[in-house]
Amino acid sequence: MSTSDSTNSKIVALLSDFGCRDAYVGIMKGVILSLDPGIRIVDLTHEIEPQDILSGAYVLYTAWNHFPRGSVFCAVVDPGVGSRRGTLLANINQRYLIAPDNGLISLLVRMIPDSRAYALRRDEHFASSLSADGGSSPSSTFHGRDLFAPAAALCAMGFTDRIRGRAIEPVLLPGVIPEHGPNSVAGKILHIDRFGNCISSVHSTDVAGLRSQHEGKFRVQAGAFRENRLCRTYADVPVGAPLCLIGSSGFLEVAVREGSAAERFEITPGQPLTATAAEP
Repeated sequence: MSTSDSTNSKIVALLSDFGCRDAYVGIMKGVILSLDPGIRIVDLTHEIEPQDILSGAYVLYTAWNHFPRGSVFCAVVDPGVGSRRGTLLANINQRYLIAPDNGLISLLVRMIPDSRAYALRRDEHFASSLSADGGSSPSSTFHGRDLFAPAAALCAMGFTDRIRGRAIEPVLLPGVIPEHGPNSVAGKILHIDRFGNCISSVHSTDVAGLRSQHEGKFRVQAGAFRENRLCRTYADVPVGAPLCLIGSSGFLEVAVREGSAAERFEITPGQPLTATAAEP
């Protein structure tokens, strides 16, 4: 076995939209541990809303640099499972991603320089490692079990040379990179967290340039939300008041102190958010 591309850590972090009601996540863990019982598995989250690739891309990015170098992220939010959508292995800032090539990598590519992505290679030797029972064909509906989990295990074991195919330009989701106008920046809501905070694709660097044009004054709009002031933290406003701020991952979000901005203002993932330089 070649170990020419060995990682420095046997950690696999799992992200999915599978939830915890069914056995899907446990089965993926079983496949990984069957290949190497010494791999440490971390559940990043399995509560991504079903088929919500935007949200998966955001959560994946927020965790990336907080894991040890050499860690492998196995991300499965895959509405196109069984279709002709591609699969990928990426090397980003000395950490690895195993995922469908459907845009889950988008925010990582935007925010981290020198991202490298490859098609996930499945030669005969690799295919035999991936089959659920050691010989049958992989399922067309559960690539998490039959493709991504074993690929992540092999990557964590240091055998990326077995599964790394040709270099590719990965699929990127529209709206992840905001559009800049003369006096505005337009993005999308990427993720709604457990508290109902609505996190956008507009980064602090986008906001800094915009605010400098009008002495720090600008207007944020998303759904029925309208706000002219950027707060530092949630406690800057009274309980129940709306606000916008730069969140812990550096992105502009709209919120309600001790309430849900998503519910109050009927905001959903993928919805437009616009910040405009203007007097209130």
